[in-house]
Amino acid sequence: MGTRHELAASALEDLPITVALIDENGEILLTNRSWREFGPADGPTDHVGVDYLANATTAEDEHARRAVEGIEAVLAGDRDEFSMEYPCHSPDRKHWFLMRVTRFSHDGRRLASLVHLEITDRKLAEIAAEENERRIRAERETVEHVLERVDGLVTEITDAAVGAETRAALERDVCTRLTDTDPYVLAWTGRVDVTRQRLSPREWDSRDDVPLEDDELVLESDESHPAVRAFVDREPQVIDDIDAFDDADRWWPVGAGERFQSVAALPLAYGDVTYGVLVVFADETDAFDERESLVLESLAGTVATAMNALEARRMLTSEAVVSIEAAVEDPSLFVTSLSERVDATISYRGLTYDADETPQLLLYADREIDQEAVLAPDADVRDLSVLSKNDGGTLLEVTAGDGPVTALNEHGAVVQELSVSDGVADLAVEFPDSRSARSAYDLLERRYDRVELISYHEQEEPSQRPHDVSARLESSLTDRQLLALRKAYHANYFEWPRDISGEELADSMDISRSTFHQHLRTAQRKVLEELFD
Repeated sequence: MGTRHELAASALEDLPITVALIDENGEILLTNRSWREFGPADGPTDHVGVDYLANATTAEDEHARRAVEGIEAVLAGDRDEFSMEYPCHSPDRKHWFLMRVTRFSHDGRRLASLVHLEITDRKLAEIAAEENERRIRAERETVEHVLERVDGLVTEITDAAVGAETRAALERDVCTRLTDTDPYVLAWTGRVDVTRQRLSPREWDSRDDVPLEDDELVLESDESHPAVRAFVDREPQVIDDIDAFDDADRWWPVGAGERFQSVAALPLAYGDVTYGVLVVFADETDAFDERESLVLESLAGTVATAMNALEARRMLTSEAVVSIEAAVEDPSLFVTSLSERVDATISYRGLTYDADETPQLLLYADREIDQEAVLAPDADVRDLSVLSKNDGGTLLEVTAGDGPVTALNEHGAVVQELSVSDGVADLAVEFPDSRSARSAYDLLERRYDRVELISYHEQEEPSQRPHDVSARLESSLTDRQLLALRKAYHANYFEWPRDISGEELADSMDISRSTFHQHLRTAQRKVLEELFD
């Protein structure tokens, strides 16, 4: 084992960021490998002795001037640190960097560290987000001049589109805002499972709590339904009088001709992609005249644009998957603090989402724990409750905030394993590509005290990827069915002996036992259809 100075020098040398140390005159005293590899090939090998400030001063641009002024202020003792973002584009690609300057003392000398971090991905994402926001707001401006009665509706839905974090939240918000506006009384969004040729409602809302039947449309046999026609033809479909339409009695919701008098179905299309359909029912005939249809078409375009922006964030750019294993030591990690508080090994069972898209984690403790023992608050936890106890263990449900599992999930990760004992969290995660793996690992390192990479492995995915099947299943399940199935699976409901009862799972979803089993049976049937059909 080397000295502390040797360890520090070795760590500095291998950091994946460019680092240099300069003295009070701006002369470079030390650089790491990343700095040397980034520097010009015809300069000194290690750049030691180079006057960094003099070289930067010769560059005639505003960013160089700001950098020199900031570094000089730090070296003069006028400020402790300085940071700035700056572009550094090459002929074939745009680049952005973040420079951070920090003052420190050594042997009575005033020194400073210079760190340059590449932030190109973040800047490109910000530019894309700004462009998407401008596009959405431009869409709003094109329709506002035709608004009279529904002026507020357009503004609300556009704001929902701009601020949505997930597609489900966007669809749900749009349906709610539509049904709050006369004469609309029911709105639902549908998604299509292309492999099964089915169109199913995903989100809906109604003014008088009309239940939307848990059913689906078959593209081939239900071609007369306006939702199917809108999706297939990519054109709005309007029926002014449902009573006069022969096939209305085959529609859901049941009694469409009694409660609703007219309907409009609009494709949610952006470019060559059709994300689904938006279906709106009104309680009066001829509700969708030319002006009304134009407004709804524009709103559908706004929603589709927002969906495209949300999907673009999650787009995978590589066919390889990356698996990493890491150890995290930090008492602020909520699973670590929980493990220490209850003196038990805590293991991760799975992740679900409630009706409000709030993440809920299922954890297992290897000893029996009372509810009172887990009431202490954590920064990353909104609520924590005991679901069941059996065989010396306890099943816990956590309504999580910005914890590691949800943060990794936002990076497209699948948490394969998370267990905590003796203050160390062992984590195994799979990512869709190396870029998301690096980004997520950087996030962990920034957030927690000590993160050690145990293994890193890249491999090509098989032609039939697991998440392909998962995506098809999720498209065929309602949110409640998916939540019931996930909770039952992660809580070992299908094991024998069971860790939890159906009544306890129903209580955790705030529904009756019979309703829970209805959701579970329907979900199981759809899973088996995917397996055997």
